[in-house]
Amino acid sequence: MTGPDDCVAIPLLSRVLISTAQASTAFLLLIVALAATARTAAAQSGTQDYQNYCAECHGLGGKGDGPSRLTIPMNPPPTDLTQMAKKNGGKFPFDEVVDSIDGRKNIPSHERIQMPFLGTTLQKPGKEFTPESNAEVKKRIESMARYVESLQQK
Repeated sequence: MTGPDDCVAIPLLSRVLISTAQASTAFLLLIVALAATARTAAAQSGTQDYQNYCAECHGLGGKGDGPSRLTIPMNPPPTDLTQMAKKNGGKFPFDEVVDSIDGRKNIPSHERIQMPFLGTTLQKPGKEFTPESNAEVKKRIESMARYVESLQQK
């Protein structure tokens, strides 16, 4: 049996369900927007860090033709970063690039001195080598490596 109060309860329930669905949809859209913004910010950070720390030697396009090569004798000359995947069987050597940018692993010879050790350079002043600083450095270096990956020529 239904009574007069049931007529009020059903529309009220419908409104509550609709409001809940709308709020859930808005929340999901907000999460998607924030995730996209975070990826974009990371990409921009990688680009900016590349321009600040790498382009002087490797060039804006990564071809090894930065302006410093004309004034600073470099032996070997800066690497053409656009050919890394091609020289590695078509697969971008992401981990090797990260290690090279970081500079704190596998220092083969004096040749390495020409390239900055960004794993130390990017540390937060006053918080050097803390877990927080190391995590931020890792994130920035990986963003730079992703930027270098985007420069690859097919």
